[in-house]
Amino acid sequence: MSTSEVFSETDNGVIHRYGDPTNPPLLIIYSLVNQPAILDFSPERSMIARLINAGFCVYLLAWLSPGQARRFLSLSDYVLGDIADAVADVSHAHLQAPHLVGVCQGGVLALCHAAISATYPTTDTRHIRSLVTLATPVDTGHDHDRLAQLARAIDFKQLIQALGNVPGQGLAAFFASLKPFALGPQRYAGLAQISTATPTALTEFMRMERWMYDGPDLAGEAFVEFAQKIYQNNALANGELTLDSQAVDLANITVPVFNAYAEDDHLVPPAAAAGLAACIKSDYQQYALAGGHLGLFISARAHRDLYPQLIDWLKER
Repeated sequence: MSTSEVFSETDNGVIHRYGDPTNPPLLIIYSLVNQPAILDFSPERSMIARLINAGFCVYLLAWLSPGQARRFLSLSDYVLGDIADAVADVSHAHLQAPHLVGVCQGGVLALCHAAISATYPTTDTRHIRSLVTLATPVDTGHDHDRLAQLARAIDFKQLIQALGNVPGQGLAAFFASLKPFALGPQRYAGLAQISTATPTALTEFMRMERWMYDGPDLAGEAFVEFAQKIYQNNALANGELTLDSQAVDLANITVPVFNAYAEDDHLVPPAAAAGLAACIKSDYQQYALAGGHLGLFISARAHRDLYPQLIDWLKER
């Protein structure tokens, strides 16, 4: 695994630094769901290692488990507080704006930051150099978006009144239920072959199992807000999202944007991710990778085809 050090902390997260601090900065905003270990899964399948080897100083904003004390955190707290602080800290350390990379739900948070920070004075340290979104749900208004369809039938406020925070293990089980055969009988049917395939195959299989079902709890208020605004109301794509009275207009984003998604993603369907194209007015590039959700980060295809293009795109900017 890649070596890191704690760079700084925000109110609700820890910023880890990887690589040479004299290299250009790149800040990753991970999802509030699951652990960011998937980005540094193994030496051969590490997104973070690829970025380090390409000559970037990589920063990762890893979220703290909320606990009951943070159950009322809102999306505004994460975007206007933690992400803005993280960008400013990295900017101060390097005396230049970082590239910002948002992963899945973290991509939505990164888009919100980019849209709002574009309205700040040009001297503000919360500005970024470019924006990358990976497997990010933007337009959830399509009928074949199964996650959005399910979300529209749930009373999330009532759910949170009963639970407080959303249990990570319960959410993991829910996501697995969206693809029950592939993530159940089919996945375990090949376990015997996996155990004899390569010396590390079984270890990686078990590491993946732990990652899939070891997600953190989610702050109840932020979970409800995300579910209602992004999935029930499609507010981000419709230009109706506000955070602490600040409008999130994706058309305000002026930095270059690179948007990548997986063609067979059951959590973030291609149409949901590709919908970003209609919202962005700046320099925009889109990449569709064959495979599923996690393949965007750990598959051999992603590391062979996607990441070389992404790295070239970043270096050009």
